[in-house]
Amino acid sequence: MLYFEDIQLNVRQESTSTTLTKEEIISFAKEYDPQPFHIDEEAAKDYPFGLIASGAHTYAISLKLWNTISTETVASIGGLGIDEMRLSHPVKPGDQLRVQTYNESKRQSKSRPEYGILVSKVNVINQNNEIVLSYKTAALIAKRPLP
Repeated sequence: MLYFEDIQLNVRQESTSTTLTKEEIISFAKEYDPQPFHIDEEAAKDYPFGLIASGAHTYAISLKLWNTISTETVASIGGLGIDEMRLSHPVKPGDQLRVQTYNESKRQSKSRPEYGILVSKVNVINQNNEIVLSYKTAALIAKRPLP
C-alpha cells in the first residue's frame, strides 16, 4: 500500500496503451453522449472531424489506463476534483492511446490531518505523440497509520 508519505513528486510514469475501435466509440456514445458525430459514421461525415470519441469516453479511458501504471495500491480515499481539462485533438477510431502522469504537488489536509491532498497532472497521448486530453486531478490520500 502506498500512503501519502510514500508518494514522490515529479516522477513521470507511463501506462500501457490501448487502441480505440469504431465499435467502442459508438457503443459508449450511444449510452452516454449520443451526438451524431459520436454514434453515426454516415452522419459524422457532415462534421469537421468525422466520427470521433466523446470527451467523456476519452476521460474514462484515461482512468483505466492510469490504473495500469503500478501494481501497488494507493491509499486513495477519493477524488476531490478535476481542473484545467483540455481536449486538444479529436480521438478517432484506430487511435492508440496511452497515459503519462506525474504527481505535481502534495500537502496535508487542513480539515482532516489524517489525510493528504495529492495533485497529479495527466496527459492522454495518441500514436502521433499528440496530447489529446490533459487535466489535473486532486485526490484525498490516507497517511500511514500510527503504530
